[in-house]
Amino acid sequence: MPRKTYSPASFSSNSGTLLRPLLNWGLAGLALSASVVFILAGLGAWLGADVIIRLDDQIQQLFYLNSDSRLHLFPYTAFITALGSFKISAVAAGGFALLFFIQRSPRFVIYGYALTGSFAMMWILNTLLKEFFRRSRPELDHLLVVHGYSFPSGHAMISMGFYGMLFVIWAIERQRHNTSGVWLPVLCGISFIFLIGLSRIMLGVHYPTDVFTGFTAGLAWIFCMVKGIKQSR
Repeated sequence: MPRKTYSPASFSSNSGTLLRPLLNWGLAGLALSASVVFILAGLGAWLGADVIIRLDDQIQQLFYLNSDSRLHLFPYTAFITALGSFKISAVAAGGFALLFFIQRSPRFVIYGYALTGSFAMMWILNTLLKEFFRRSRPELDHLLVVHGYSFPSGHAMISMGFYGMLFVIWAIERQRHNTSGVWLPVLCGISFIFLIGLSRIMLGVHYPTDVFTGFTAGLAWIFCMVKGIKQSR
């Protein structure tokens, strides 16, 4: 018997049932991600500006590209940070979502919605949070042209929330096919995401606390989306 296939259009007939958990957990993810940012901002206010500035300065001294001997890393750092930009992540979101949708399987359609939702919600939430906190960029020579506010880092949120979702899907599929565990996507995901966040510090366009908060907010989103995917399958 031929395998029954689905398209996004035909999938919509029962999407109310299959996608409802994903939608519910997506709303929970937005609330949790925003809450994490406010909690960390509140913690920073409680510790005091001097403590946060000193912490940021200590980390920036380790990684900021402020010497000629380390400027040869700039082309590589600029390339890595570009992967977390809106344009490239938008292309990645559209491309991978299309690949998932054309599989014509409910499982992959769910992956497609999870991935596009992760991209859209991380950028929207980050934009709103930046407008709320309005933290200025570091007073360093920015090695790239940047716009907007600094807290939390959009590159950090999108690398964790969107690219992290992609690596999670890879891990889920490896488990489904009983391959040799999830260590490969986990290792690749951690390395890729960490490098994007680190590049923002090295280029002087974000404070380390911006990056850490973005990572944490994206991780909260991932946690909720994994729950939604598991309940939608």
